[in-house]
Amino acid sequence: MNHDIAQRLADAQQKFAAGQFDGAAALLHDILSIEPDHNEALEALGYVAAKQGDYARAADYAMRAALPASTNAQQLHFAAHLCQMAGRHAEAIALFDRVLAAYPDHAEALHGATMSLVQTGDHERALQYLARLTQRYPRSAEAHYNRGTLLGQMERHEEELVAYRQAIALKPNFVRAHVNLGVALRDLHRFDEALQQFKKAVSIDTNDAGARTNRAQTNLLLGEFEHGWREYEWRWLDGTMSHDLPDSTLWTGKQPLEYKTVLVHCEQGYGDTLQFIRFVDRLSAKGARVIVRVQDALLSLLHGYPGAADVIGETAPLPVFDYHIPMLSLAFALKIREAHFVGESPYVHADQQWVEQWDDVFRQGGTRLRVGIVWSGSRTHLNDRNRSVPLAQLSPLFDANAQFVSLVKDVRDIDRAGIDELVQRGVLRDVSDRLTTFADTAALVTQLDLVISVDTAVAHLAGALGKPVWLALPFTPDWRWQLNRDDSPWYPHMRLFRQSTRNDWSDVVRNLQAALEARI
Repeated sequence: MNHDIAQRLADAQQKFAAGQFDGAAALLHDILSIEPDHNEALEALGYVAAKQGDYARAADYAMRAALPASTNAQQLHFAAHLCQMAGRHAEAIALFDRVLAAYPDHAEALHGATMSLVQTGDHERALQYLARLTQRYPRSAEAHYNRGTLLGQMERHEEELVAYRQAIALKPNFVRAHVNLGVALRDLHRFDEALQQFKKAVSIDTNDAGARTNRAQTNLLLGEFEHGWREYEWRWLDGTMSHDLPDSTLWTGKQPLEYKTVLVHCEQGYGDTLQFIRFVDRLSAKGARVIVRVQDALLSLLHGYPGAADVIGETAPLPVFDYHIPMLSLAFALKIREAHFVGESPYVHADQQWVEQWDDVFRQGGTRLRVGIVWSGSRTHLNDRNRSVPLAQLSPLFDANAQFVSLVKDVRDIDRAGIDELVQRGVLRDVSDRLTTFADTAALVTQLDLVISVDTAVAHLAGALGKPVWLALPFTPDWRWQLNRDDSPWYPHMRLFRQSTRNDWSDVVRNLQAALEARI
């Protein structure tokens, strides 16, 4: 190696170790000006860029460094990891495969390739890699656990159970495996067994938030609200949520509220806010001055909500307060039971001036039933796959003699042609370009006779407005809809239509169609 280049590499390494990343990068670029394909300099620049948080640039350097066929397994693995960090999973898979070509049993490469294959949606090939991993390392509890997680994503639940049980047999105190096994059993409606797994996980680690939160959701699904609300407070410790407000001022239901200011702040989705805002007047009844912070999209609808001294948006500056409480924690702090769910109905109201803007939608429809329809919600929702229905599957509903209007704001490409065809036939009105806020949607819903919806915020909105809502639910619904009932304690005018078979909406659509014909 050129002595000058060797010295610059050594100097760059010293600067890197000292945290002087820009200085190290300058020296490495000097080397590339002499030898543009210098392998060590390119790899080192990958390290520097990664330390600076620029994973796209880091992956570029690492990929260039990994071009030679002689690149060793460690360098290939590093380059693949950087590609994963940059979201370039196809390139990562190709690099891992180069490692595996030389070392077929390379555990890290098998696992890494699996993770990237999952990201690209190639679950079958990912499962093949995990099968290789478990065959080569049959005593690896982690390998069996990861295989179970993937099988769960593929909804191959019986095989998922076997994989988790293999992991637990190898590692009896494997808390995550017990929790995931419990979730899988819950998805299969084997609730007693699921609760046993959560109990086992808690006995191993009493502070495991995943076990506590999943046990809470299972109890809530089963209607065991006292146990459910209490443990649902663990949701703030499972790493998925944060409110960035001090625990020292958290209102737990024990502190007196007279002459105190309480900030009730939104969490999770729009539907959660619409569902739980009904309880804020209980705080004002205790003598509190209540400030409610809601998502900005709900501000125009909920501004002036009864029982609240003020309603602010979540991007507004934090007001001065004595206590704060997350919206869904009201149920625990106020000791809410099913009998308390339904209060005044409706408890949310649309502004009459906003209502009148929708008169044109129904001008030509005469007295026919006005039906709002929602078949999909947020694409980013964790359970979107199970709670959204392709528009084409709902086609039998549109044969009814009714005026249908779409309440879907974000229309997906897969549904666009179907909407256009229904609009051309004159059976559906698409007003998605006019649904700019929840106040707009609320005003439109006020003009309807019925809302048919999957589990989205619009269903909660219609319920809060006191409108009849028919809700289409998957086989294992969100906890708030419970089981084995066709009504909801949350909304007195809601009717539930449930899948009898997982991932099969045909019976739901059939029952909705029959109910609609009967309603007309």
